[in-house]
Amino acid sequence: MRKLILISMFAVIALGVDAQHVFEKGSIMFNAGTGLPHSNGFVPTINFSGEVGAIPTGTVGLVSFGGLTEFQFADNGIDIYPKFYIGGRAAWHLHAFQSDEFDAYGGVGFGISIAGKGYGSIPEPDVFVGGRWMFSPGMGLFAELGYTGLSSAKFGISFGL
Repeated sequence: MRKLILISMFAVIALGVDAQHVFEKGSIMFNAGTGLPHSNGFVPTINFSGEVGAIPTGTVGLVSFGGLTEFQFADNGIDIYPKFYIGGRAAWHLHAFQSDEFDAYGGVGFGISIAGKGYGSIPEPDVFVGGRWMFSPGMGLFAELGYTGLSSAKFGISFGL
């Protein structure tokens, strides 16, 4: 009987303990990386992004808001010119699995691409899926795929506060 009570107490405590996710409400993350250009680029892009966890969506996830900026040298066959992207984005972080190391997310955003040498600027969508592996509480690696600013794929280092 005593063993049954101990096992029952352990089960109740174990089921009641919630593993913390990588990205929670109030979390702040920054990414710094490089990417594969999707148009007119001949040099990998350099990108920086940041986000803050804002709206919990129950037990299944969390919505974050942030921004992205990218730089690359572009080539249109006539000129080589600098190209910048800056924009806002929102992501939904999946909390379907309990992990304090892995973060899966997807999102959308909108920004503006500004080309140097008088080539003007155009609005650009930002649609992406990504993942983050935190190998320590404040540092990890990230990767994203999609149409994001100036790149179709990006990867680099994540920093958490």
